[in-house]
Amino acid sequence: MLTDVQGVERLRARDAQAFRSLIERLQQPITGYLHRLVGDREVALDLAQDTFVQVYKEISKTSGDLSLDAWIYRIATNYGLRYLNRKRLKQFVRLESRENFDESFAVAGPEDQTEIRILVHQALNTMKPKDAALLQLHYGNGFTYEEIGQVVGMSSEAVRKRVARSVEKFRAVYGQKTPSRRRIKRVLNVENPKEALDSL
Repeated sequence: MLTDVQGVERLRARDAQAFRSLIERLQQPITGYLHRLVGDREVALDLAQDTFVQVYKEISKTSGDLSLDAWIYRIATNYGLRYLNRKRLKQFVRLESRENFDESFAVAGPEDQTEIRILVHQALNTMKPKDAALLQLHYGNGFTYEEIGQVVGMSSEAVRKRVARSVEKFRAVYGQKTPSRRRIKRVLNVENPKEALDSL
């Protein structure tokens, strides 16, 4: 297993195998993160591709001690936030309207899981894109506050406070229907839902 320093050096040297390995390792997680962030699988695939193209273009300008994964998630987050900001300029999302459901969130399984997924997605859509991204990174991807800080360029304490405020905003939008811990884990793909819920 390569360390970040070794991996960055190989990427900076334009090692094709290093790029293939990087894409194989991070393509699914980045695409999944972007899908949850923007709510559209096809857009997420395009944004993930743009992310890796940007990594290829900009890696030579980075330092050797770069935290590679955090840097790549930062690029993906920026692409996702730009997309959401452009989308929100064109369209107003109404929480009350059930016409705006994105059927791509319907997954095989219990009906209540599909409903929760849709409600969570709608609640995230009504929030500021950066707040939604922080919640996705923390609860959906299991990032620590420090890791999120590296992704979005904030201190871990600032991230912790912003996540706490974002949780309150999410609760206000989502309402009093609090799903079970098991349902939240399935919806947000969290490995440790207890930690996520305890901080909610």
